[in-house]
Amino acid sequence: MLTIGVLGMQIAAHRAFLKSAARDFKRTGAVAPSSRALGCAMTAELACRDKGPARVLEVGGGTGNITKVIVEAIRPGDSLDVYEIDPEFSAVIKRRLQNEPAFQELRSSIRIHNRPIEQIDRRMRYDFIISCLPFTCFEPDMVREIFEIYRGILKPGGVCSFFEYVLIRKAARFVNGSASERRRVAGVAKVVREYMEQYRYKRHLVMFNIPPAIVHHIRFSGA
Repeated sequence: MLTIGVLGMQIAAHRAFLKSAARDFKRTGAVAPSSRALGCAMTAELACRDKGPARVLEVGGGTGNITKVIVEAIRPGDSLDVYEIDPEFSAVIKRRLQNEPAFQELRSSIRIHNRPIEQIDRRMRYDFIISCLPFTCFEPDMVREIFEIYRGILKPGGVCSFFEYVLIRKAARFVNGSASERRRVAGVAKVVREYMEQYRYKRHLVMFNIPPAIVHHIRFSGA
């Protein structure tokens, strides 16, 4: 049962999401906060692991919906770094970390970074990367750079999980039908498809999300 304080935090988080989406949809890249079903699919490999402790990285923490599911999947001795570029979203996650019971037990193991993933210390190494970035909103070269950052900081045998909204690239072409926008979206699709074809070993279709999404799990060969 939700307490008044937790409910208030969730309402504040939802309000922050709507405000950011209205201000800069291209940065937010979503029409609604991520569902718990999406979070469970994103953390499926983390939750079923048989080794530990683990270092976990979440990229694009948003207002913390998937962060909460990650926290439920990690264990004492694990650590979690959350990168979120939006300062208001970062502040929301920090408040949830301080006030929601779900975060309390492992609070000391979680660090929130209000910066883009490009600024991460490239010497860091992680067992799991949970990427919630809206790749369709980016330039193709940026998408490739981010995947290469993931490749560099993921430990051998580590898992990188990310999602795409179903049919979102087709929708993006209709929303802005300019030739340059079509080229950009097609370029993103090409880069993402390249990494999926080389490294994906599992995927999940998540219908209980707005919009529905496909979660991809990849391992970098030779990493």
